[in-house]
Amino acid sequence: MTVYIILLILVFIYGLILLIKPNNKNMKKVFLLLSFFSFTLILGLRGGSVGEDTLHYINIFNNANNVSLKDIFTSPGFRVGYFTDYYGYTDTIEGGFLVWCKFIRLFSDNPQVYLFLTASITCFFFAKFIYDNCKDEDVFLPTMIYLCESTFMVSFNLVREMMACAIAMQAYKYLKQKKIGMPLLIILIAASIHNTALIALLFIPIMVLTPKNKIRDFNIAVVLAILLPIISLSSQNLIVKLFPRYTSYFTINYWQNTMGKSMIFIVIEILAIFIMYNQKFIVPYSARLSVMVMIYIAFEIAGLKVVMLSRIGLYFREYLILFFNKLLFYYDDRNKLVVKLGLLILLIAFYLSYASAESRSYVFFWN
Repeated sequence: MTVYIILLILVFIYGLILLIKPNNKNMKKVFLLLSFFSFTLILGLRGGSVGEDTLHYINIFNNANNVSLKDIFTSPGFRVGYFTDYYGYTDTIEGGFLVWCKFIRLFSDNPQVYLFLTASITCFFFAKFIYDNCKDEDVFLPTMIYLCESTFMVSFNLVREMMACAIAMQAYKYLKQKKIGMPLLIILIAASIHNTALIALLFIPIMVLTPKNKIRDFNIAVVLAILLPIISLSSQNLIVKLFPRYTSYFTINYWQNTMGKSMIFIVIEILAIFIMYNQKFIVPYSARLSVMVMIYIAFEIAGLKVVMLSRIGLYFREYLILFFNKLLFYYDDRNKLVVKLGLLILLIAFYLSYASAESRSYVFFWN
């Protein structure tokens, strides 16, 4: 717990840099560099007991050389067998992630180097996502949302999926420019790291289609957002046929998923969307980000029945990093400060709650 508290304090100390020249982009870069490098250190220097699946990912790295590049690139589908146990069971993994592991093994067989570099890539792309889309806005609140809302803590466990999320988020910058080719390539690369990134293909119509009537089109999008998890549940036979590795995820709720603390933020998010909706989404991109958040909420609620849907929703949950910045533009300076302070207090409370979980009990790898 001490490590996490120190990390939180450091981010606030780094935030003092932003007070020097609040609108200076170089200061924002320095803040993001210091913050996300600190996140990388904590993720990359952890011992094997920190996070539910850390040892599993180390096992993937250790066995990466069992598969040739030829087998990876000629294997049908996204996944490749990398390890067969004594009983003949073969575990599989996405080919893109195996390529990443094999690349690291060209210069190091040390699993800690692998954990550190994987954390570096993930944190770099999230920092880039914040800078690309908030360089003319506040970068402190988005960084706090990354750290406290869920993304940072989830990265101790869902290593591949968070790496895929970080990559998939890079599509947003190009989609705002109405480009399709580059976002499509980015999402396919992310899917080679984790299959679930294919859901990010929905970013394309959400961002590229130009609304003729913003409110009417938002209403339609909300209905579709609510229907998406229902369609996913009704199509689970097709999904598990295409991706048999995830059969159990659709049939067994391993973690007995509950809303818990997330329900507080979901209520806040719905109220925020209502506020922006009531003012006809006058802030640019607030309507599209609201659609992203509505899709996340729909998948999160559906995750109460099938936890896999909650994990699919992570790709839309990451847009909370930008969402609350847009909300603040709907307030005058005085009320903006009150809302921001309230959000920060809640975020810190969430962060400390996540940090106190037994699986997050922190030890460095050398201990």
